[in-house]
Amino acid sequence: MRRHLLAVALLCVSIGGGFAGERAAGPATPGFAAPALPATSLPDSVELPVRVRLALRVLNVLDVKETAGQGRFHVEITQRWTDPRLTFDAVAVGSGRIDRIAGEADAYLAGIWTPGLVIDNQIGGKESRTVAVATYANGDVVLIERFESDFRFRMNMDAFPFDRQELTLSLSLPRYAKQEAILIATETDRQLSGIEEAPSMVYWQPMRLRFANQESMGWNARSYSRLAVTAVLARHSDRYILRIFVPLFAVLSVSLFVLWSPALRGQEKDKGTMIFSSLLALAAISFTFESSFPGSISLNTPVAQMISLGYLYLVLVLMIEVGLTAACADPTARFHAGCVALQRQIKWALPVMMLIVCAGIAVRALPG
Repeated sequence: MRRHLLAVALLCVSIGGGFAGERAAGPATPGFAAPALPATSLPDSVELPVRVRLALRVLNVLDVKETAGQGRFHVEITQRWTDPRLTFDAVAVGSGRIDRIAGEADAYLAGIWTPGLVIDNQIGGKESRTVAVATYANGDVVLIERFESDFRFRMNMDAFPFDRQELTLSLSLPRYAKQEAILIATETDRQLSGIEEAPSMVYWQPMRLRFANQESMGWNARSYSRLAVTAVLARHSDRYILRIFVPLFAVLSVSLFVLWSPALRGQEKDKGTMIFSSLLALAAISFTFESSFPGSISLNTPVAQMISLGYLYLVLVLMIEVGLTAACADPTARFHAGCVALQRQIKWALPVMMLIVCAGIAVRALPG
């Protein structure tokens, strides 16, 4: 009998404790705020999609590899968004903003919701990285990140050395479809963005930074927000004149000596030796250009076109000069006078034509 009474008493205590637990877990009393857990999910009290404002500054252009289609930038990315779960009492804290840097910032970011921004064309990791985050009393969050990294770009060498390269950084939020979070750059963000005017690469001159909103398709055919930030760099073409064009035209000028020198009249063998030596020199120059300026010859640039035409021009000068010299050798020939007149015109016509063609190639390559 005692055992039955003990079991009934234990059952009553259990039921009473359950009701007490329900009362404790019920609605909080007015004026009492339960401690908030780390909010790592999308903010649930803001209008979707969450707008992530972005500003980007290119602090330095460290390297540009045209043939590899790669470049190394030192960038600063600033992200801004609002999360009402992070609001706090500015009077109680004693400040309307809380700043965190370095390891403290990374630890704080691990416990809150972040957009998960990535750069799609980034190669490797982030080097020389520094991070800072500021949280405002109204829930605004400002995340600033600086780092160096390699990026893959699409290069266009069709106008070398008069080219302008448009190097695009493609930023996206791969964790959230555009119905949940989007990237935007307001006019204020564009004013905060920019590119430094004195990069480490002395052969490039920064021009401007351009923003463009795009979309990309991801998992389950969902659309994702993407922001393309394009840095426009202009090559210092004046630094290439002495190193490229002067040696090129110096080799081609041998044709003037072959066409105009009185000492070479009837010396076809000497003319042939000079022309073939010039062809070898032209080939050596092309290899030198390719090793000094990768892509200048292999990517069908204006310089490569001029060198290719130079081969044809030198051979054409030799063939025409030797043929006309042989045709004009007999003064009693029927067309001797016409042959001499043609030879006199050819002496200036061929060099002028070559000069006009090369100038046209250079002018067509000039940026508009």
